[in-house]
Amino acid sequence: MKKVILLVVALAVVALAYVTIQSVLAPVSFDKKQKEIEAVLQKQLKKIATYEDAYKSVYNKYANKEELTAFLTNGRIFYIRAEGDYTSDMRDKGLSEEDAARQGLIRRDTIWVSAKDSLLKDGTDIAKLFTIPNNPDSSIQVVASFIKQEVGDTEIEVPVFQASASYYSYLLPLGNERRIKEKVEAANAKTNAFAGLRVGSLSEVKTNGNWE
Repeated sequence: MKKVILLVVALAVVALAYVTIQSVLAPVSFDKKQKEIEAVLQKQLKKIATYEDAYKSVYNKYANKEELTAFLTNGRIFYIRAEGDYTSDMRDKGLSEEDAARQGLIRRDTIWVSAKDSLLKDGTDIAKLFTIPNNPDSSIQVVASFIKQEVGDTEIEVPVFQASASYYSYLLPLGNERRIKEKVEAANAKTNAFAGLRVGSLSEVKTNGNWE
């Protein structure tokens, strides 16, 4: 009987040690996987921000997901081909850059090219651009809007956008909902924080990521 008790105690000690070790290793393993997923997502979000800037250069506003997809598939962007320098001597003579171009002193041509051929020449697949890497049933959310800003005595509308992936969208497949809840609560406790990754903002003019 004594041997049985000792065996049970020994097994209990082993089990407790295992649980203790797992309680330490599980969050470490979870955080490591999170960083790997976020490294991929950050690249996707930065690409989306670049494409949004290209879209804005043409339409003077930002795009939602459908508009951005259509733009990258069938849209066009422009480049300014410049030949000759607009010099201080021209400016001293009262010539604007447009005047100098009209007189043939410099050349400024607008060249239109395919957005797809120009922006996606690195092999980016539009079909996968918005997909969460470890969760194909979820996707990056893209919203475009306008906010009001005062410039002197005038109030103007300024275009903004936000592309985002919430913690839940890419961490749920990893399990450990307790760890996810902790991260969400920590983010929500901060002012203007977002529980996940995002570029841009719908409340201020910015195009960088919240991890930068």
